[in-house]
Order: sequence, then structure tokens, then C-alpha cells
Amino acid sequence: MPVKVGKFRKIKKAKKAAVKPPTKPTVLANNASPRPIVPRNRPKTGGTGSNTTHHQHVHSVCALTNPFCPAAKGSKWPDGTQGNTMTQQFRGNVTIASLAAGNNAVVFAGSAPYGYLAGNTSTATAVTFPAGYTFYKDTSLLATYGVEYRIVSMGVIFRCVASATTAAGLLTIGTSTPPAVSTSLTLGQEAYSEVQVVAIQPGMEITWISQPRGTGAREFVALSTATVVSPDWTACIMEIAGAAASTALINAEWFVNIEFTLPANSDLAPLAKQNPPKVPHAETAVSTVHTMLGSFLKGGVSTIEGTIKEAASAAVTSFTSNPLGALGSLFALF
Repeated sequence: MPVKVGKFRKIKKAKKAAVKPPTKPTVLANNASPRPIVPRNRPKTGGTGSNTTHHQHVHSVCALTNPFCPAAKGSKWPDGTQGNTMTQQFRGNVTIASLAAGNNAVVFAGSAPYGYLAGNTSTATAVTFPAGYTFYKDTSLLATYGVEYRIVSMGVIFRCVASATTAAGLLTIGTSTPPAVSTSLTLGQEAYSEVQVVAIQPGMEITWISQPRGTGAREFVALSTATVVSPDWTACIMEIAGAAASTALINAEWFVNIEFTLPANSDLAPLAKQNPPKVPHAETAVSTVHTMLGSFLKGGVSTIEGTIKEAASAAVTSFTSNPLGALGSLFALF
């Protein structure tokens, strides 16, 4: 059957009209922004390979081993002790000058609310301590309301504050037991378990961290009214020798993080929270970090934070079975 020419042309024309021209790209205004690309929520991996869980554990261990870390303020020792406790951080500093003989010695104890013990007289070879420790902080929640307390972490940062023309002599920092008051220390002859000897010069900065000496360090002890310190944490003895007389040389900044109990009828009792449950892996990890690093670290606070964090990560990774499974939620109580 012959096809009509006119009809064929109409069909062809209709098909051509149905094809839409390409759309032009949208031009955004100068103050407009394209629709953000939202990434898909990927499921978190569980078990030992969970980065989130590992980070939580490392953060928890650092809170117990780095006294200068913000997370250490308010931390508690996780042993499931019955009853509610409160926390406090003692933080302060003292500038230490040489005595008339060009030397001095100061003790910083892992204790609270006392204290440090600064030399008051000296000879060419020895420094004599006074009859009582000085408060880290004399007015505090602990001193006013505390019944029993324990140290969670403690450390001191030593910085040279002398100018280039007045900085002189040697600085010896050693780890020892707290000495008795009213005693004389012979410079250069103390037997230290760990020691650092450096020249006093501008820019010098050394950090010392106290370590527990036994199970007694984790037990609550009665708040003493006498100028005594706890023997269950290591003490730091700082010696200055060979300096000019009566010259300000070293600034010592201390951080002492404590946990303490309250009387049952205390007005602060409603604010106290329950001590975290016992997690054996946490105690092992903390002990591992102390053993790996020792008492001395060099550098500023940011450098120290990185060093302790690396050690804490290695300690957490060392657990091949249950990787601190209960520790992830532990510090949410703080």
C-alpha cells in the first residue's frame, strides 16, 4: 500500500519534537554552596580490631599514668571500692633559689595535702631541712571535708627560670623515699633508684612522675593533721650545687590528683560518685606504662603526652585475649 507523503512528514516531525535539548548546568551564586556530600555510615568493626575501643582504653590508661593530662583531673583508681568518693587536683608551683652557700635541696612527696620540703640552711656540702613539710594546698576540699584519701597520680615539672647570665651550676633530680624532717642531706651522695644530672641553663625542662611503691599506694589512708607524707609513693629530691648565692634558678610546678571519702552526713555527699568497678587489666596496663617509661621524661607537656600515649597504646595492644573489654565504659563514671 503506498504511503502518503504528508502523513510520513507529520510522524517524523513529531518524533523530532519529543527529543529534549540538553539541560544547561546550574550556575551557583557567589554566596551559594553545593549540596554537601554526606558519607555513608560504615559499620564499626568490633572485637580486638576496633579502633574506637582501642582509643577508649588508651585514654583510660593515660588518665591514670599522666598526672599532667586534662583527663587525670577527676580520675579515680578502678578497684571497686565500696562507697562514693570525690576527687581533687592540687596544682601549684614554687620558685627555688640557691641558698647562701650556692646550693639547695627540695623534696616533693607523692602525698597530700603535704607536701614539699625546701632546705632552709646549707653548708658547702650539705643542706638541712626544716621541721615540717609545706602544704601543696592548705585550703581545699580534702582538708575541709576529707576523711580518707589516696593518690591517683602525681608529678612535677622543673623549668629553669634563670637568665643566661645567672644560670649556673648543676641540677640533680633523683627518685627516692621521702626523707624525714629536720634531717641533713649530703649533696651528691644520696642513693637514688633513678637520677638525672643536668647543667642549669635557660630552656631546661625536666619532668618527674611519682610511682606507686606497693599495694599500700592504692589503699585509702586517714587524713593526717601532722606534717607527714605517704611512704607508699616515690618522692623526688632536687639538688642544686655550684650556683651563685641566693639566685632564683628553678621553678617547680606540681600536679597531685587525689580521690577521697566524705563523712556520711557531709553536705557534699550527694555530689560524690561511686568508685569505678575493679578491672584487673587496667591495673596491669598502668603498671606496664610505669615500667616502660620510668620516672623521668624530657620535653614539654605536649611531648610528654605523646610519649605516655604511645606507651599506653603499646600496653593495651599487648593484651591478646580480652582487650580490656570492660574498660571502655569504665571512665564514663568520672
